[in-house]
Amino acid sequence: MAETEVKKNIKSEITSLLLVILFALSIRTFVIELFFVPTPSMQATILRNDYIFSTKYSYGFSRYSIPFSPDLFKGRVFASVPERGDIIIMRPPHDMTTRYIKRLIGLPGEKIEIKKDVTYINDIPVERVKVGEYFDETNQEYVKYKETFPNGLSFYTYKLKELDGIAETGHSDFGPYIVPKDHFFFMGDNRDQSGDSRYQLGFVSFENLIAKAQFVFLSTKEIFWDEKLGILDQLARFWTWLSSVRFDRLFKSLYDIDK
Repeated sequence: MAETEVKKNIKSEITSLLLVILFALSIRTFVIELFFVPTPSMQATILRNDYIFSTKYSYGFSRYSIPFSPDLFKGRVFASVPERGDIIIMRPPHDMTTRYIKRLIGLPGEKIEIKKDVTYINDIPVERVKVGEYFDETNQEYVKYKETFPNGLSFYTYKLKELDGIAETGHSDFGPYIVPKDHFFFMGDNRDQSGDSRYQLGFVSFENLIAKAQFVFLSTKEIFWDEKLGILDQLARFWTWLSSVRFDRLFKSLYDIDK
């Protein structure tokens, strides 16, 4: 094969690879993205080591929609305001190197207050009914509640049966505060083990929202990829990881609580 022909083939292969990478980045930036959840703050709606399928276009796009968040522009384009009860992936204002996932509770201009674990929106209590108990995979016991927003969306929240020093105190009361313009108030469904708008998260700017969480794509008791381990050690634990898949959670909607 002539040298020019070889160079032409190499150039073609490189061009094809770049196009594939560009296509993948475009899908991740503008359409869908998998989000790994390493914490229990949304338990048991979302469990530790869940991979969440999220839609990037739901609220429009900001610089935080783009990998590495380059400072290309301010605000949002093609913006669409989220609805109360949405589970949202965001950049926390206090730590721009990570991402959080929480449930939207308060909209701009609303008065938010929590009194004895009951959430009040503009002085109207969110309906809250105890429905039973929940035990996590470590056998930690929680009290399970069903809450219903004025828009009809129902979801479950969880309170530790006994704190036993494993959670911050003071989660039961908050405010009152007015949500600032173009900001939102968030809480985790695991009400005693969530660093949310009651604490370090604070009110989150509309610009910081990244995506709307939709359903569980994959869920495992053992972490899929442990960054502390080498390649050979990762391969050696393959069957351990595979046996830990939570098959009952695959493709589970985050909003259909009766399934």
